[in-house]
Amino acid sequence: MGEMFVYDPSNEEKNFRIPGLQHKYRETVLLFVAEDCHSICDWCFRKRLFEGEALEHDVVVDRKQTLAYLREHTEVRSILMSGGDALLAEPELMSGLLKGISRIKHIHDIRIGTRALVHNPRRYAKVLPRFDAKRVYIVLHVVRPEEIRPALVDVVKAFPNYTFLIQTPLLRNINDDPNVLADLWYAAAEAGIQPYYVFQCRPARGNERYALSLREGHEVFSGAQSLCTGVVKPCRYVMSTGSGKWEIIGVEYEEIILRCHQGISPLMVGMIRRADPDDVWWDLQEGDPLLKDLRRHRRHYASGE
Repeated sequence: MGEMFVYDPSNEEKNFRIPGLQHKYRETVLLFVAEDCHSICDWCFRKRLFEGEALEHDVVVDRKQTLAYLREHTEVRSILMSGGDALLAEPELMSGLLKGISRIKHIHDIRIGTRALVHNPRRYAKVLPRFDAKRVYIVLHVVRPEEIRPALVDVVKAFPNYTFLIQTPLLRNINDDPNVLADLWYAAAEAGIQPYYVFQCRPARGNERYALSLREGHEVFSGAQSLCTGVVKPCRYVMSTGSGKWEIIGVEYEEIILRCHQGISPLMVGMIRRADPDDVWWDLQEGDPLLKDLRRHRRHYASGE
């Protein structure tokens, strides 16, 4: 199992088009707007940023070049700002990007990824007014229900113009309990925060002790859903792999069933694959016909078409 744990488990390096900009899915662009975090999570899948192994293009360096790419690619509907923590981005960079993106008609929404707001709600709430542009979603990285503290709830109430979401990595000995996960969803819903994704722990080097098998993860997730009403459990349990975002939807005859929720080729979406339930990770293998679509997609963007 140890051989699976690498510095870039989702092959992000292959998806950079220009410095700091990944275009993996047709409708979505990921911008790396910060290299720093308020506090480095031990289970971070981008440890490369903090351990001297950052990729060549891991941060936006040219705002004009970035905006020009977004204007040119009219298929892009959504921008995800991440890093690092997007709330720690340089104010001038963020201001310029947000103003520019707001003028691009084909872009529908902006997502701001952060855990800093969970760590210190009062401090980082001061940054939020800068994001008054387009339709903005604040995506909170929350792992346990007690992290949704009164101060964070106050921030959510103070900014009704934003939609707050939570995404949660599933971590051994931290939140791998159906009751903990269900309590997190209920606490979020009560605070006006929408549960969004539960992520299989990415096999970045150093994450070995946090990774659950797909079978274990599915048991936790489905157990948590069994404790919740329909309005509290809309989130999906997914893996963000090199080929796309695969939803872990069930177990059948000792196999994990996966559905492509978002693929590096749009033709992949909705397709079903099966995996070994005792593995901690899965991706398309050589010989799978979907790899032809994946490679064609990459050539399309590499050629600038």
